[in-house]
Amino acid sequence: MVIGAVLAAYGLKEIVGSTYSMLGIATIISPLFVGMIADRFIASQKVMGILHIINAGVLFLLPSFVVNHNESGFLMMIFIVGLLFYPTTALANSVSFRHIDGVKWFPIVRVFGTIGFMTVGFTMGDKVLDIAKTTNTFTLAAGASVLYGLYCFTLPNTPPSAKNKKISMREILCLDALSLFKDKYFSIFMFSTFILMIPKTAYSAYLPVYLPVLNLDPATMMQIAIATEVIFMVFLSFLLGRFGFKKVILFGAISWIIRSLILSQAAVSDHYFLYIVGALLLQGLCWDFFFTAGDIYVDKKAGPGIKAQAQGLRFIVSNGFGVFMAASVCGFINNRVVTEKAMPAAASQWQEFWIYPAIVAVVVTIGFWIFFNDKDVLMKPKEEANS
Repeated sequence: MVIGAVLAAYGLKEIVGSTYSMLGIATIISPLFVGMIADRFIASQKVMGILHIINAGVLFLLPSFVVNHNESGFLMMIFIVGLLFYPTTALANSVSFRHIDGVKWFPIVRVFGTIGFMTVGFTMGDKVLDIAKTTNTFTLAAGASVLYGLYCFTLPNTPPSAKNKKISMREILCLDALSLFKDKYFSIFMFSTFILMIPKTAYSAYLPVYLPVLNLDPATMMQIAIATEVIFMVFLSFLLGRFGFKKVILFGAISWIIRSLILSQAAVSDHYFLYIVGALLLQGLCWDFFFTAGDIYVDKKAGPGIKAQAQGLRFIVSNGFGVFMAASVCGFINNRVVTEKAMPAAASQWQEFWIYPAIVAVVVTIGFWIFFNDKDVLMKPKEEANS
């Protein structure tokens, strides 16, 4: 959450974009392969536990690379973190969807992750540990990764759903999950997700850099955003049932337009604090309505033998190819537009920076509104949707 703030504090702002690009490359490589393992060989909760415990060891090593300004070493270690961590998100979704009705209960399960996110954010903030701009954040993450890894082994058993089937090159290359792209509307959704990663990455990578320029603590302030996730997550199931995937996801895309414009205006306003709070309050709409609703949509589209692969595919498109592309674009723009480190000289530069993700979100919103259709999954029963 605050990696941009940490790197900027240690004079490494120029590699923020590269950091997210390395995470994107790692995500392209790992989730589908790990998803295939979980679908065929090892119970999903055990795979999650093993990955988190190994990742803890890597996280413990990161501070030395930052302190010594070893940029290449840091980027390589971040790449390994991505290989180990990102598959666990798709696996967590897969475990949830195997044991519950996704539309009805997944938002309720997911909201506890949001509460945990808020808790650690306040813990890192200036009111408690005040480590949001120090390498101690990596140490805290490492300790949490150990605990999380051990906890994963207590989750409900989720054995491989295609355990005794013969392995084929098709499955090794994850072509079963890729076959979902034959569905026109699934492809439109995935392409929209891919492009929308530009405003999403601009927010996640550079808001922690932007807030300190305004003399605001990123870890504490960003918890305002997480709180709204909790609120809207509670209503997501009802809204999906009432309005369907298209309207909910479309409203999420519109929210990214509004948020980026507000962040742009905050840079040149005397009332920047109110603008920042307003942008953060949109998190529930931006995240829950687009990305969490998207998780549920992908689950509805996937057959029972490829659900873990399908979640991995969705994550590869967004946090893999999407983050790599978006981090490269956002890093290129930020490093050239934002050259001043402090206000007021940096005000107009940050104002210009946030305009670019707003334009991208407008394009995604218009395209999604015109071309996407959700009639085949709108009110489909769970059993039929999984067939």
